[in-house]
Amino acid sequence: MGKLSKLRAWINRDDGRFYRVGNAPIGPLSIIGGLFVAAALILSQLHRHAALHVAWPTAAGIIGVALLFLGGYRDDRRDDI
Repeated sequence: MGKLSKLRAWINRDDGRFYRVGNAPIGPLSIIGGLFVAAALILSQLHRHAALHVAWPTAAGIIGVALLFLGGYRDDRRDDI
């Protein structure tokens, strides 16, 4: 067994020490929250040029982070079922 084969076997091991390995579905709240965070970043770059008040990107960022947390909490609860 070559060095790369040993490394691949070590990386792919499943000995139960990890919390969660693999992909999980993303819920709609998490998706919308991520879009709000992206919109907040865009608005924060444009607020000087578009004469937007700084409250708009701040509010979008707060809403986005809150939705991400709510979506993650809801997705974790759904996984236990």
